[in-house]
Amino acid sequence: MPTVTVNDIELFYETAGSRYLPPLLLITGLTGYTEDWFTQVPALQNDFFVITFDNRGAGKSSQPEPGYTVADMADDTAALLDALNISQAFVFGISMGGMIALNLAARHPHKVQKLALGCTTAGGSSWTMPDEKVMAAMTAPSSGDLRQDFYNSLWFILAPDTMEKDPQLVKQLAEFAANNPQTPTGFMGQLQAINTHDVTNALENFTMPSLVLHGDLDVLVPLENGRFLAKAIPSAKFKIYPNTGHLFFVEQAAAVNEDLRHFFCAPGAAGAKTPSSD
Repeated sequence: MPTVTVNDIELFYETAGSRYLPPLLLITGLTGYTEDWFTQVPALQNDFFVITFDNRGAGKSSQPEPGYTVADMADDTAALLDALNISQAFVFGISMGGMIALNLAARHPHKVQKLALGCTTAGGSSWTMPDEKVMAAMTAPSSGDLRQDFYNSLWFILAPDTMEKDPQLVKQLAEFAANNPQTPTGFMGQLQAINTHDVTNALENFTMPSLVLHGDLDVLVPLENGRFLAKAIPSAKFKIYPNTGHLFFVEQAAAVNEDLRHFFCAPGAAGAKTPSSD
């Protein structure tokens, strides 16, 4: 089991693709673990050296007591790149992973060659929060059955059409959820860390090419959060995926993967052609 020790914790990681390809770091969200990237890794490993890992508090990584911050998790991420002898990488983070990616870009900007942010927020005063019903569902006690917990959460992570028209995808996601090794301590640690997140005042200093991606029906991290990021980060591009929810990168995986490939492989200037959406 590949692990590295960083900041007094163990991080589990996996890689795919040739080490001679450009490195692409994928950062997953709350409760997430490496299996969550099942629609990205196979599609991108021929173009990139893809690195996935379990954040602290999740998966096969250490799950310490609450008390750490998203900034700490970004420092873990930077240390992982150092341990892998990667000086700079393309970075794509989703949800809480997008928060980590934002903190990585703010705290370790030399490590981020290009930045892609999915279904995430700058935090702080700029954070457009979900409604009370979503918040209550997010923090509701577990039923004790991880698969059932997943089905209970479907309404706020997937678009209605996805739930109705792609039962195989729903079944696959339920299987990953049922086998999620996160502990209650890990979940609470990550949830509390999210509450520390605020990079609002740092965004104007970002110089790396950036792409913001969001599902138009996301009720967990509402679309206005993506709009704010795209306006606040200099020269950032913005792509909206119609009729998708919080898991837009799974719901429209082929389109997202192509947009990521185009963005990361395009010339490096911030003004280079990238996907865009009104």
